[in-house]
Amino acid sequence: MKRLPILLGLFILLLPFQTKAIICSNEDKVKYQTLASNITSSYTYTEENGRISFQITLSNIPEGFIIKDTKNDKTYNYQGNEITIYNLRSNTSYRFDVYTNDIYCRNDLLYSHYVTTPPYNPFYQDEVCIGMEENELCQKFTRINLNYEQFKEKVNSLKLVEEKPIEKKEEENIEGIYDYILEFYLNYYYIVLPIFIVGGIIIIYRYNKKSSLF
Repeated sequence: MKRLPILLGLFILLLPFQTKAIICSNEDKVKYQTLASNITSSYTYTEENGRISFQITLSNIPEGFIIKDTKNDKTYNYQGNEITIYNLRSNTSYRFDVYTNDIYCRNDLLYSHYVTTPPYNPFYQDEVCIGMEENELCQKFTRINLNYEQFKEKVNSLKLVEEKPIEKKEEENIEGIYDYILEFYLNYYYIVLPIFIVGGIIIIYRYNKKSSLF
């Protein structure tokens, strides 16, 4: 019984050192964080019958690291430097937290990788999109908040706008009085010109006659 207080005292003295020993050192944490940040991510997809499924691949995973899919609450232990996660939805943000199985640092979040899959348009191959492939509504990866009937109506209305011919307003020819005089002369010069000539001769004759009287 006398030994119990002594042993208890020794345990209390050693406890802080043991607690400190199981804490992840800054040096180790920085090293693991650097390795975790070097993990790369990419996605592919499979498409069938108007449905799409995404696969996200995480590569360059260091040995002994753990990946946690926070969206689906799944943990992937190290089984090689690459893992692929299947059957993921479109238009969804996923977060993958990286940890290490190092006993001293296993509780420390080292890095988070974010991957967002694009929105998928299940109607982009519909026949209503023929000739409208460049329009946003007929793109494969675009957000469509319409049901099928609404989608068709919207695309058809856009077709009508694009196919409607542009009416060219004919310019009105506004002619002045001199244009009418010139046009009249060109049409009837064979009548007008002799009249001008005869009239000019008469005026000259009368002028000369008056001048001779003085």
